[in-house]
Amino acid sequence: MKRIAFAFAIIGTIFAVVGQYAIINDWNLFWFFHTVGFIGYILIISAAAYFSLLFIHHMSREEKIRIRNKTF
Repeated sequence: MKRIAFAFAIIGTIFAVVGQYAIINDWNLFWFFHTVGFIGYILIISAAAYFSLLFIHHMSREEKIRIRNKTF
């Protein structure tokens, strides 16, 4: 799943850059590339959400282990 999220982040970045480049340079089908750029933003946000949830999960797991091993 990490590979998929990383691939989404890379592909989303490429899509977003192409979309912005098309709008700035006034390409003929800029509306299509604008849509591609929007899809790129969605992919980037999805990858960021996955990695942030993965980080929170690891932090909570370490905290549970720390609490379990704590001696009173």
